[in-house]
Amino acid sequence: MNLISQKKKYSTQGISKMKALFIFIFIIASQLVFSQSKDLEKADDFFKGFNYKKAINAYKKLANEGQHTYYCYTQIARAYSKMNNSEKAIEWYKKCADHSDYDTQIYLLLAKELLKDGKNQEASVFFHKYYLQNKLPHQLATSTFIEYYNELYRDSSRYKIIPLTFNTSFDEFGPSLYNQEMVFTSNRPVKGISQHSDVQTGQSFFNLYSVDKTSTEASLFSKELQTKYNDGPICFSKDFKTAYITRNTNFDTKQVNTLDIFVAQSEGDTWSKDIKRLPIRKGTYTVAHAYITNDSKYIYFSSDMPGGFGGMDLYVCELKNGFLSQAKNLGSLINTAGNEIFPFVDTKGTLYFSSDMHPGVGGYDLFFSTLVNGNYTLPFNLGYPVNTQADDFSLVLDPSDRFGFFASNRKGGLGGDDIYALQLIRPLSYCIIEATVHSEIDSTLLPNAFINITDAETGVIMTVKTNKSGKFNCYLKKDKKYTFEVKRKLYSDFKGVLTPEQLQKYDVLKLNIGMKEK
Repeated sequence: MNLISQKKKYSTQGISKMKALFIFIFIIASQLVFSQSKDLEKADDFFKGFNYKKAINAYKKLANEGQHTYYCYTQIARAYSKMNNSEKAIEWYKKCADHSDYDTQIYLLLAKELLKDGKNQEASVFFHKYYLQNKLPHQLATSTFIEYYNELYRDSSRYKIIPLTFNTSFDEFGPSLYNQEMVFTSNRPVKGISQHSDVQTGQSFFNLYSVDKTSTEASLFSKELQTKYNDGPICFSKDFKTAYITRNTNFDTKQVNTLDIFVAQSEGDTWSKDIKRLPIRKGTYTVAHAYITNDSKYIYFSSDMPGGFGGMDLYVCELKNGFLSQAKNLGSLINTAGNEIFPFVDTKGTLYFSSDMHPGVGGYDLFFSTLVNGNYTLPFNLGYPVNTQADDFSLVLDPSDRFGFFASNRKGGLGGDDIYALQLIRPLSYCIIEATVHSEIDSTLLPNAFINITDAETGVIMTVKTNKSGKFNCYLKKDKKYTFEVKRKLYSDFKGVLTPEQLQKYDVLKLNIGMKEK
């Protein structure tokens, strides 16, 4: 063998050994990645199947091994939150906030858990961080979030909350008005009917119930609309001839069931069993919590369809000549990185819904937004006692817009989610102030002017500042009197008054404020 042949032989042998070693390493690495992926998938399956204790242990094991640490931290925190263990959820959300890969959404999730735990002052710090970093608009023009919380508790006399006797230790929620009855959904066991239970929760499936004004006992609403799985919530057209029902779409016990909206038509005193799916959903996601407006022109609903802002977002479809338009997301002022659910629109077009992300006093809070020039305003929290540190959701009002029902798992109930009657003694409504501050001499716009707005009744002061264009916006309650004072260097102070009579005339009040030079 000559020298050249030897070199080729040695070279070929060396390459072959390197290839073999590379293939061996690749196989081992692939097996390790596959094992890691399977472990993460298993942890996610525990979480999706509501087995939060096992999910926590599985995520902790992965995090301790240095795998997917930030994701595992967030999932552990979420699991503790689902188990109503705010103390542990706070601990793990703080780990997320300290992680190098943190997302600002963590500030919001952490703040909400701190609220649940009654730590409003600390929650306000993280709310402020979130809104500052995301450059989001601030409600009520309060300078700090702790002032915002105080404002939410200040107007408690606006509402009267009435507990209802038909609640049970199980869940009751999703009230809807039907003729002289109120229809709701509950997972209380059904007497005299063979029992079915959800293998993921171990509880009975949900059925539709009704109760009238003269009764303290609820009964099954309709045999025709009853299935052996989850039925409800439900809503009705104004003439009560069409019902829109949220139901399961699949029943594979190994998967999380998605939800969809189905349509039923009445046939006299009964409902047709020919129930069709509302043609909105086009993938493996949830479409739920339908509400059709009084004129039957628009259907609002909640969905986690792709392209939204986070979890469940609010959407609307126009219903015209029996056809539905493409679903329209209600936008970033309404929807957040969290969940917005249970839309309801009153006779004036005001949108009510629940959110676990907009700043509030607890878990899910109830908010409303008014339609101004075709767009919804920044949502407003209904405040205490409608909203509490618990979950408050699924509000519906009667045609007077002064009386209705909602659900809550607040302390003092009979257990789980309970339905409460709500009387709006002095309903909240806001006027949007759009103001421009300028020099009285030459109309030069004046940035960095400070405006102190004082509630004449309580003495509470809100402070805002004009932007680079000399403008400021704020929201004032229409049934309040306010004094305001504009201050800026080199100019004399400007003082003014806004009365309830003025504010109630407008949804948007434009002000031009001229200041005199000193």
